[in-house]
Amino acid sequence: MNSSSRAGHATREGMKTAVRKGKATTCLSYGYRLSQQRDANGDRLKGLREIDPVKAEIVRGIFKDYVDGVSPAAIAQKLNDLGIPGARTKYWRDTTIRGSVTDGTGILNNSLYVGKVVWNKQKFRKDPTTERRTSRANDRDEWEFRDEPELRIISDELWERAKQRQAESREEFDRHSTNRLNATHRPEYLLSRMLQCAECGGPYAISGKDRYSCTNRKKRLPIDELDGECCTNSKTITRHELEERVLNCLPVAFYSVDIFDRISKKMIAHEVSKLKSAPSRKAQVEAELAKIKATQTSLMQQIQDRHAEGRPRLAILDDQLDELEVKREQLARELATVEEPAEDFQGKIEKLKAQFNPANIEIGIRKLIFLARNNADEAVKQRLMPIVRDLIQTVVIGKTPGHQPASLQVHGDIAHIMASMDVIDILQQQFYAAAQNDLMTRLASGEIDTEAKKNKLIEAYIDELSRKLPEWENLQVSVVAGAGFEPAAFRL
Repeated sequence: MNSSSRAGHATREGMKTAVRKGKATTCLSYGYRLSQQRDANGDRLKGLREIDPVKAEIVRGIFKDYVDGVSPAAIAQKLNDLGIPGARTKYWRDTTIRGSVTDGTGILNNSLYVGKVVWNKQKFRKDPTTERRTSRANDRDEWEFRDEPELRIISDELWERAKQRQAESREEFDRHSTNRLNATHRPEYLLSRMLQCAECGGPYAISGKDRYSCTNRKKRLPIDELDGECCTNSKTITRHELEERVLNCLPVAFYSVDIFDRISKKMIAHEVSKLKSAPSRKAQVEAELAKIKATQTSLMQQIQDRHAEGRPRLAILDDQLDELEVKREQLARELATVEEPAEDFQGKIEKLKAQFNPANIEIGIRKLIFLARNNADEAVKQRLMPIVRDLIQTVVIGKTPGHQPASLQVHGDIAHIMASMDVIDILQQQFYAAAQNDLMTRLASGEIDTEAKKNKLIEAYIDELSRKLPEWENLQVSVVAGAGFEPAAFRL
């Protein structure tokens, strides 16, 4: 063990000891304050906490509103309207109240409110590239528990009613989902998690039938960067229009001479990494099964302890056992079908290099873009996703007057490629892509069914390009990295 590991271990052991003595080792939960108890010398005893009467009443109000059917979003709005400062920031968020049942986060899942201290739920690590601390949940069998009845704020009965409503909400969501997988995962669309509001910097997400809007504006959340005001960006955009406009600008990136070489190398590296990880999948499933078994054992022990102490059985523990059993059965079935990795590893790599060479990549990408645009094929868009995310980091959506389409700003490598190009080069690449798409559409529909018709159409493209070149030479436009790119419509 190196010096940093020893120091980290010593710190964690010290924190465990502090927890067992009833001391706070992290930031105080909402509803509590530092205790003013003093020793015989008059010095304040550090690390002790006590209930804050004012905030405790707010906590009780949150629980009472929730069990009465008020949503976390509505509760947050109510607290903000009353001018009550948030738990961590100036304003309340619905996520602060809702949290995560599994991870035990959020006001509604803080067991300290029923006098039960839970520590070591997560661990923190510093990302060496960003210097930011990131959290990761620990397994439940690593959690530390301690009863602190003097810190109780709400009754067991109110806690149980809140847990019951959470369970009912999950069941209701499951009932209205056509696929149980959708109960825990939103659909992953071409531009999911890449969209940002130009005004508040918040995410754009699906808010209706395939229509994106600013999440912060929809929730009417006060934004610190806007001095507590809500975002006013009411511009929405359909998923089809947004994806079409982004796909329209992709071919411009193909102007970069090494783009297909780069994508080829990344795809080969990705496939090789999948080959390398295949042999460890069996061990990974076995390890996951072992963790689930340990967690189940821990939960059963908690149930037995509560029974021995004459305390009421918690439905949340039974729910967790049920969820773990479903996952255990899934993993057991997967383990039974895990295949041994192929032995000819080097041969597979050579086949990958031949399959994903730059020439094949270019042909494949152009065909995928054509299919994704013209047929709106979702399966094709899924295959395009790694390429889109290689070229584009963020799409910023902004307001425009009246009923004009939303403005889009594309950030990422594609913006840098555009910045290195003359405006006339961008317009030419756009023209070539539109012409190619038009030609492929007519060929697919059967409109162009002879070589003569095809040549005549190509001549029409050339004539159109010769008419546009003088217009483009007169344009005085500056393109900078990160600037918006709005492809012009192409009509013959």
